[in-house]
Amino acid sequence: MQPPLRIETQRRFIEQRAEELLERVNQMDEEELRWTVRVFADCLSAGERAAHLGEYSEYWSLEQLRRFVQNFIQQYTEQALEDLRSKAATQGTQLAELTNEELQGMSLAKKWNLLVKDPGGLRPDQVRRELARLFMCKSFELFHDVGLSEAVVEFPAYHRVRDALERADDEAVEHLLRMVLGGLTGLNHDNPEEVGAALTAIREAIGETSGIRVSVDQLFVDQMVRLPQEQPDEPLKSAPREVSQAISGMSAEDLAVTFLVLTDLMSLQEWEEHLLPLQHTYGSLAAIPPGSLRCLLSRLVNRIGDRRITDSVERYRSGRLMVERRVDQGVWKALSFSERLAILEKDNRAMDITQVARHIAKIFFSYHYDVLFDIGFHVDLLRVPGYQDLLNRLIAASPGGPHGHVAWPQFEELTRSVTRMMLELENLAPEARPVRLQEIRSLIAAALDCADGLLYPSSREGRA
Repeated sequence: MQPPLRIETQRRFIEQRAEELLERVNQMDEEELRWTVRVFADCLSAGERAAHLGEYSEYWSLEQLRRFVQNFIQQYTEQALEDLRSKAATQGTQLAELTNEELQGMSLAKKWNLLVKDPGGLRPDQVRRELARLFMCKSFELFHDVGLSEAVVEFPAYHRVRDALERADDEAVEHLLRMVLGGLTGLNHDNPEEVGAALTAIREAIGETSGIRVSVDQLFVDQMVRLPQEQPDEPLKSAPREVSQAISGMSAEDLAVTFLVLTDLMSLQEWEEHLLPLQHTYGSLAAIPPGSLRCLLSRLVNRIGDRRITDSVERYRSGRLMVERRVDQGVWKALSFSERLAILEKDNRAMDITQVARHIAKIFFSYHYDVLFDIGFHVDLLRVPGYQDLLNRLIAASPGGPHGHVAWPQFEELTRSVTRMMLELENLAPEARPVRLQEIRSLIAAALDCADGLLYPSSREGRA
C-alpha cells in the first residue's frame, strides 16, 4: 500500500534537503551553521535536544561547528523521517496527525484554531513550544504568517521564553493553555483589532507564567546573537530622556526629516515590523498624526541605536558594519586587506535588498570623496528624487520584488566589485582617492544604466 501523497512528498523533501545541506556544510559560515542547528532543534522536545546536542555550543570555532553540524543533520533527518513514518496512516487534518516540521511551517492562526477545537491535540512539549511562539506574535500580520514559527528561532527572546516554559510545572502550563484558549475562543481571526487585543493579553499572561518580561518593541532584537547571552536578563534601555525631550520639541518639518532619516537606517524587516502596520492604519505614512509620530520616533531611535546615515561608507574606513557586529576601530586598522574584505563581504551577505540598494546608491550619488562622510549631504540626498528612484529600481529588480533577498547575479557581482574597490580606495594616498571614486561611480553607472547621475550635482554648488 502506497503512503499518502502528503507523506511521500515530505519524505522526498526531507531526504533531498539533507543531501543539499551536507554538500554545503563546509561552505557555510558560522551564522548559517548556528541557524541550521536552531531551526532543526526547535522541532525537538527539551529531552531530545539534550540528547542530540550534548555539549554543543554556539561559541565553538568554525571548524568545530562544521564537524558537529555534519553529524547533527544526519541525526535530525533520521528523527524527522521517523516522525513522518509515525503519521503515515493519518490524513493530517488534526493536530495529533501533524509532524513537528508541519507544525513549524503553519501559521499560528491555523494551529490555534485547531487547538480551540481540540485542546488535547498536542503533547505537553509541543504546547510549551507553541505558547513560546505565540509570545513572539505581536501583530495580526504575524498571527497569519506561515514563516513566523521558523523565524523566531533567530531571536533570544523566543529561546528565553521557550526554555522558561519548559521548566514550568505542568499545572501552570495547563492553566495558561486554558486561559489562552479562552481568549481565542470565538475570536474572528480575520479581524485585526480583535486579534491584536487578544495577542496583547496572551503575551502578558505568558510572560507572567514564564517570569520573562520583554516589551513588544524588544521581541525581535539581537538577531542571531550567540546563545546563551552573557547577560540575558540585563534590561534593554529605553530612549534616553534627552532624546525624547528633543523629539517632543521638534517642529513638524523637523519631525518629517527625522522620520525620513530613521527610515533610511531601517532594515526591511524593521520597516515591515514598525511601519507597515501604521501604513495600513493611516493609509499613508505621511498621514501619521504628529503625536503618534513623536511616540514612534522615540521608539525608532531606541531601535536604531547608534547607526549612522554614513555607515554604508564608513564601514570601509573604520569597520562600522551595517548588519554584522562592528569591529573595533583599532582592530580594524590592524587587519590585513584580505581579512577586512572577508568581513565586508559577510556584511554584504547579511544585508537585505534595501540595505544593499542604499549602499550602492549612496556611493553612486557621492559626487566627490569628501561628501562620502558628510552627514548633511546624506540627509539632503534622501529628498533627491533620483536617489529614491534608483533605490526603487534596485529593489524592484531583485528576485521576489521588495520582499526578496539579493540573489540577482549582476547585482551581486556589482556589490562585490564595489566593496573591493571601495576598500582599495581607503588604502590609497588622499590625492588619489577622488579619481578612484569616479571609477567606482562609473562602474555603477554602467552596470545600472544610469550614467546621467554621474553629473550630480553639476548645475549647482554645495550640497544636494
